[in-house]
Amino acid sequence: MSRFARFGALAAPLRFRVRPGLRVLPALPRFRVLPALPRLGVLAALLAASGCGQQGHQPGPGVSSAALPVLAASAVPGVPSATTRLTTADLAKDAAIRGLAAKIASWGYLGGRQRTFQGESHRLTLVISRALMFRAAVGAERYAAFVRAHQAAFFGASVQAQRLSGQSAAGWLFTPPLCACHLANPALIGVLSSGSRVIWLEINGPRATPALLVGLLDSAGHVAVARPG
Repeated sequence: MSRFARFGALAAPLRFRVRPGLRVLPALPRFRVLPALPRLGVLAALLAASGCGQQGHQPGPGVSSAALPVLAASAVPGVPSATTRLTTADLAKDAAIRGLAAKIASWGYLGGRQRTFQGESHRLTLVISRALMFRAAVGAERYAAFVRAHQAAFFGASVQAQRLSGQSAAGWLFTPPLCACHLANPALIGVLSSGSRVIWLEINGPRATPALLVGLLDSAGHVAVARPG
């Protein structure tokens, strides 16, 4: 007999013989048997498996904007800007590499900030300024090195890379080839590790040059970087 059948047997009304002359009270209504509650230990195990009540799986406090320096809104005159926060999922969209978000998280990524300038201009039409924070300098270095090792996945085939270095930062200047379209503008990307931060700057427009990129990198991350030779 199943446990549901046993519950039904216990709930069945009692049968008894009635003696003559006795008044019979109306039968009590049937009652519904509720399923047994799970034991406390099982319930606790389920809560533990789902992560409820465990502080170790909760996201850490957000990184302050002061710790994530990007270009000032006035750095690209006449071009409007918007600022957003960056998650590992956002960064994983930069390259079609399986498991990229998990890799970035494993390097101790804490948070990031991006300011995007976009609009019509005779100087720069698109500027993307990023600051990414990691728990330690080794995480920032691994991220920058990974971008360099997978530069084609990030910036396209035939991209050229030049070393950038300074007193407090080191990284790479990436120059994708110009597209074959009419009036194509040059694009340049600088990716630097500076302590536990990564400074990322992309510029695109008629006046985009390595010298201008380096100057804006200094402004964005407060790092002194030598111009590429």
